[in-house]
Amino acid sequence: MINQKSIAVLPLENLSSDPENEYFSDGMTEEIINALSKIEGLKVTARTSSFVFKEVKKDVRHIGNDLGVSLVLEGSVRKSGNNVRITTQLIRTDNGFHLWSENFDRKLNDIFALQDEISLLVADRIRENFGHFQIDDSLVSAPTSNIQAYEFFLQGRFFFFTWNLPDIEKAITYFQQSIQLDPKFDKPYFGISFCYSLLGSWKYMSKVNLPA
Repeated sequence: MINQKSIAVLPLENLSSDPENEYFSDGMTEEIINALSKIEGLKVTARTSSFVFKEVKKDVRHIGNDLGVSLVLEGSVRKSGNNVRITTQLIRTDNGFHLWSENFDRKLNDIFALQDEISLLVADRIRENFGHFQIDDSLVSAPTSNIQAYEFFLQGRFFFFTWNLPDIEKAITYFQQSIQLDPKFDKPYFGISFCYSLLGSWKYMSKVNLPA
């Protein structure tokens, strides 16, 4: 039996005019997954499972059955300069009906507040329809005040998850650029350590052109 308090956040579609902004839409998806995962009593499908359905056109009822969730969050991201529009739709997987949808227009420097707002609204709609669980006042905190450092981090994470050697090198470069802009931002340090661990497991440490 599927747990009613369960959700999969599907990869948000990149609707930006620049296809290279896909790193941003993927990053927003991952941040919402991470935020919802903090809620005790809510089952959230992991990134690796949700991203199997990236660019896959499949009925949400079948996705719900494949992932064992009662709800799916889907939507899109449009980024242009300092402006961001995110659309979201919360859908039941037993019948395909919409529970909630919303458009959000924000400035890029408000991105962490937007991630928090979306996550809290989704959690509240789940609670309204499927029973009570405790939700903190905030699920997302700003890890850096430097938005460019955050964008470099998202680009590094995007290339890391391609799992190929040239892109791992790119990922390290982006993580290092992020650190240069904000040395107190901890996430790119973890990103670099994962890259090195992966290269070590592949026995490629001596074969790649790593940045100085």
